[in-house]
Amino acid sequence: MPLLPDVAETLATLEAIGSQPTVPFHEHAAIHAIRERIEALGIETRNDRYGQLYARLARGDAKRALVLIAHTDHPGFVVSDAHGQEGRVRVSGGLRPGCFGRPVGVQVHDDGGSAPVRAVVDDYVDDPDIPNNSPGHARIRADAPLRVGQWAVLDLPGLAVRGDELRMRAADDLAGCALIVLALGLLRAERRPFDVHAAFTRAEETGLFGARLIAEDGLIPRDAYVVSLEASSARFAPAGEGIVVRTGDLHNTFSNDAERYLRVAQEELALAGIPTQRRLLQGGTCEASAFVRLGWTATGVALPNVNYHNDPEDGTFAPEIVHLGDVLGGVALLAQAAVAAGADASETWWPSARRVPDEVRRALES
Repeated sequence: MPLLPDVAETLATLEAIGSQPTVPFHEHAAIHAIRERIEALGIETRNDRYGQLYARLARGDAKRALVLIAHTDHPGFVVSDAHGQEGRVRVSGGLRPGCFGRPVGVQVHDDGGSAPVRAVVDDYVDDPDIPNNSPGHARIRADAPLRVGQWAVLDLPGLAVRGDELRMRAADDLAGCALIVLALGLLRAERRPFDVHAAFTRAEETGLFGARLIAEDGLIPRDAYVVSLEASSARFAPAGEGIVVRTGDLHNTFSNDAERYLRVAQEELALAGIPTQRRLLQGGTCEASAFVRLGWTATGVALPNVNYHNDPEDGTFAPEIVHLGDVLGGVALLAQAAVAAGADASETWWPSARRVPDEVRRALES
């Protein structure tokens, strides 16, 4: 198995998935693009009753299965009131109110796949809807008549490549979805045992709802270890210095048992000179928290994300930025972790520390 994915294939996958418009509860285009990429690999997919997408790739008699999970939504807007070409939109997900310092360009979509309509959002009003993680609402003025139930995304590029920088409207979490697809592609050439399930969830930004449904309903194997894929704020881990093994998030510490396989993979990547990081990322709460709190064994991996939630902290909105090197290393980390789980492997230092040597016992007893 090659250690790193092909760069051209990586960029093509990021483009195919990252260019799709998506907001909570309206993720259909993103899920369709993910399904197409997975099925092009010769891997079957299925949906649950909630419209979430699953796939599985396995080889041999793996000792432990992993579930790689990422969400298909990103913060945006939903039209809540419409009168001709004007109306109001409710912010859906965690866009920071401070970014509405000037009119915001958006693209209006519907679930029928109609051509997008350009619009401008302004006159933001703080009016928190905490259960749905919505900070407020704003006026929208569009180039065509609006309808209640339409939704809008920021008018930003799906993917623009600037050297190692990948500028995306929704790196969180369409880049995470792409990492899983690319890891499945890399694992097709692997001959050692592994068992990888992939799950692509909905409505994460409004309350981790998709992940919670999977955990509550037992929609994945109960003895598998869950690995949440995110693009998390680079305030807590520098971009360009490697994919992050995430020990926890704002609210929870994750499972050491599940993280062990990621640490084994880190060792393999270090031997090849591929950088990784291991950090506590407190920029938000990810889907691993939903699983941990509901009794599952779970851990996380994250791409350091500059301008997290499109916030450059200057009163405007901007593309999120992840680094190509971090993406390539992240795909390699996932593939190596799957093999480590298949073998139930431990880090190289652990066997020597597992049992206290007899001579030490005798010395302490004397």
